[in-house]
Amino acid sequence: MANVLIDGLKERISNAIKINQSIGILLPGSNYSDLLQALFEYMQSKPEEAWVYVTVTKPYDTLAKQYEYITDAKNIKFIDCISRSAGISTPHPNCIYIESPTMLEKLILEIMNVFKEVDESTKKYLVLDSLSNLIIYNEADIVTEFFYHIVTRTRARDIHTISLAIEEEGLEKHLNRLIYLNDKILKVRDSFI
Repeated sequence: MANVLIDGLKERISNAIKINQSIGILLPGSNYSDLLQALFEYMQSKPEEAWVYVTVTKPYDTLAKQYEYITDAKNIKFIDCISRSAGISTPHPNCIYIESPTMLEKLILEIMNVFKEVDESTKKYLVLDSLSNLIIYNEADIVTEFFYHIVTRTRARDIHTISLAIEEEGLEKHLNRLIYLNDKILKVRDSFI
């Protein structure tokens, strides 16, 4: 059943990101691991594209252990916003560590610096994992301002954006305001397939 769910998620993400500049994925926490697997498999299957994966949810080391194949993927760069604040930062050539998820200006600079190194003709994609966690670490209005800014900058540079939002009680109002800034919204449910 999990493979059917993952294949379905990959197909939905693939179709949506091809025709939309930005997509938001709203999902319950129970589908989070399946969505990550679908995303990483999809990113790895596109070695001709450049991907930046910003993690505010799990440390890069945890992701690398869980999805070992991502460490060898040359087309995926990671920006880890939480390891250093937890006192963890094992150097890895595919990962940039930011001191804290509250350093949103530094995060924008690092994202744009990674994409500056990518050839102009290469398709570029940014994954923000997750808006929910950014709201936990920052005031909701600051995250909204950050998200407006990042979506505007990525659109201007023809970078497609995928933003994840994990449904959490008490954050619905803020998440709805953020997630609907995207061109397309994918809602994942427990009974997805």
